[in-house]
Amino acid sequence: MKFLRIFSRVLLGLLFIFSGYVKAIDPIGSQLIFTADFEAFHMSFMIPLSMEFGILLSTVELVLGFCLLMGLRMAITAWATVFFMSFMTLLTLVLAVFNPVTDCGCFGEAIKLTNWETFFKNIVFDIFVAIVFIERKKYLPLSNCRNEWITTGAFTLLTVLLSVYSYRHLPLIDFLPYKVGVNIQEAMEIPEDAPVDEYETKLIYEKPGEGRQSFTLENYPKDTTWKFVEAVNILKKKGYEPPIVDFTINSPYSGYITDSVLNLPGYLFLVTLPHAEETSLSHAGDINRINDYVLTHEGLHFIGLSGSDDEQINTFARQSNCMYPIYITDEKPLKSMVRSNPGLMLLHNGTVIAKWSHFDIPSIEELENKYLKQNPDELIIQHHTKQKLTSELLVVVSFVIMIMLAYCFRKYRKNADTGELSA
Repeated sequence: MKFLRIFSRVLLGLLFIFSGYVKAIDPIGSQLIFTADFEAFHMSFMIPLSMEFGILLSTVELVLGFCLLMGLRMAITAWATVFFMSFMTLLTLVLAVFNPVTDCGCFGEAIKLTNWETFFKNIVFDIFVAIVFIERKKYLPLSNCRNEWITTGAFTLLTVLLSVYSYRHLPLIDFLPYKVGVNIQEAMEIPEDAPVDEYETKLIYEKPGEGRQSFTLENYPKDTTWKFVEAVNILKKKGYEPPIVDFTINSPYSGYITDSVLNLPGYLFLVTLPHAEETSLSHAGDINRINDYVLTHEGLHFIGLSGSDDEQINTFARQSNCMYPIYITDEKPLKSMVRSNPGLMLLHNGTVIAKWSHFDIPSIEELENKYLKQNPDELIIQHHTKQKLTSELLVVVSFVIMIMLAYCFRKYRKNADTGELSA
């Protein structure tokens, strides 16, 4: 039972840390999930707090995971885990039964699960939650109460700072379909041999005294006393769906111009403005300077994309003094392209090679020396290498700190038990 007790604690700790981390590095993604949930449950008055709830959820998961993995305040942690998982299991059951939203955001953008998959996942992990709760009094304290609370408080502060950093900049790991290295047009294509959606057609007939019944195309009634009501197509097997399915660009003068924009040769700067009326103007001058640079150099292009209406776009253009054309795109893909409003994306022959938050708009010198002179393929490799090293370093440093804390706490406890002064 001791092994199962330790295994359950560690497994749940790793689960919560992973789930909380992928949300913490993408607080805007969490905000969108909460916004969709509040709309689905007719709680629109809560939408302005979606970001705060997103950060709160990721913080709770990370802190619970840290306390479970370290074995801190296990009596309280066990109760908190039970309450948290009970609520989430009930919530995911409601989502699975009524399906008001298709994505509960359990693992952010990292892993997509259906509502039923999420519910059954919670049921499985509830078994380990029950073990931790039942065995909660058998976990030995790692240190005294004060040290454990100070450590938990410090970790909580770090998780909040991680979310704030990711909000001001961009996610440390990009799980979105428009990540660096993706050719947007290729990501929209469906291979010729790709499986297609498979449907089953149900024919609904009704007859006096018999009521309504469903039939297939093979056994529908030939008796004229049956009256046809409707045909219902039921999806039996999902076919191939390209990573990008909803990206279009429309001009108020030329209409659909998606292909012509994505096929522009050379470098293309895209300013993403999901909501022009909510766009930050604090760094508009930095973006305008890049546009001025583009206008004086060949092989460079610059456009804006917005999900707002013409009036809101024109208001933004006046307030920001921008001189680049702004075309219409649905706001949903814009929020996936760059987690910033505004955001800046650099494409080369339709392939994403760099993205920036409006807090990180590069200088002209940086653009010239790093992005416009280097080989685009090398830039993509460098980006992926940096992202991988950053993630691996964060994991290694986190576990080293946990091991050091565990060693120091156990040494403190040992000294306290023997009556010696701790180091």
